[in-house]
Amino acid sequence: MNDSLWLAWSADPTALIGIPLAAILYARGLRSLERWRIHDKRRAASFYIGLIALFIALVSPLDALSDELFLAHMGQHMLLMFFAVPAIQIGAPVIPLMRGIPRPLRRRVAIPVFKSPLVRGALRNLFRPLIAWPLFIGIIIGWHFPVTYEAALKNEVIHLIEHLTFAIGAYLWWWNVIDPAPLRASLSYLARVPFVFITIVPTFVLGAFLTFAPNPFYPHYEATAPAYGLTALEDQEIGGVIMWIPGSFVVAAALLLSLYYAVRYEQQQQLAHEQATDAQ
Repeated sequence: MNDSLWLAWSADPTALIGIPLAAILYARGLRSLERWRIHDKRRAASFYIGLIALFIALVSPLDALSDELFLAHMGQHMLLMFFAVPAIQIGAPVIPLMRGIPRPLRRRVAIPVFKSPLVRGALRNLFRPLIAWPLFIGIIIGWHFPVTYEAALKNEVIHLIEHLTFAIGAYLWWWNVIDPAPLRASLSYLARVPFVFITIVPTFVLGAFLTFAPNPFYPHYEATAPAYGLTALEDQEIGGVIMWIPGSFVVAAALLLSLYYAVRYEQQQQLAHEQATDAQ
């Protein structure tokens, strides 16, 4: 392994500025929300863990290594979409981040923008399950076509757009699985079960396809993978396994949790109904 990679930290300003700024705004927002007790320490910890994972994915040497190994690139994407984003979502960041914006800026800019019919309508539609799901899956599959994948490797602007779309697509998808407290996702607990289940199939198939492909799809790694003792095909196979196993595992865990909450909610509703009947 090239020792210089350990020093190859990304200078991407969107990450270097955006991640610390999000941490500061969230902390400011939490302080203003203390008396309402909307967020507990576990939610705050989850948000900051998500930011750390985001930092590792986008700023650490993992980003530089992803230019030389497909398996590192796949690990970066899995860390971004299936760990960092859901951890941030569990932290219910919307209200703390809004409250963390300085009051004059929040009143004159942020609130008018988010209250505008155009923005509200666009966000409402993007978060709809029938839009969020195909958008998320389309983003994952679309960026793994050789032409788009190679373009992202060769052009930093396209690479930035790739990461941005991964993060947005994942956030839209996880919004329908994890309640954005104190708000609620548009799907009922029971409806989240098939929503999550149908996500396992395309990620599983894509991972398996990359793992068992007879030839490497990305010529870029034919020149870089041998420096790490791997052929481009072996590198691709390991990367496919990273998508196939950990990615499917995370989605399967979300499926089991959705099923658990659906059953618990139905039990609570049944108990409430029985108590109401007994009281009559």
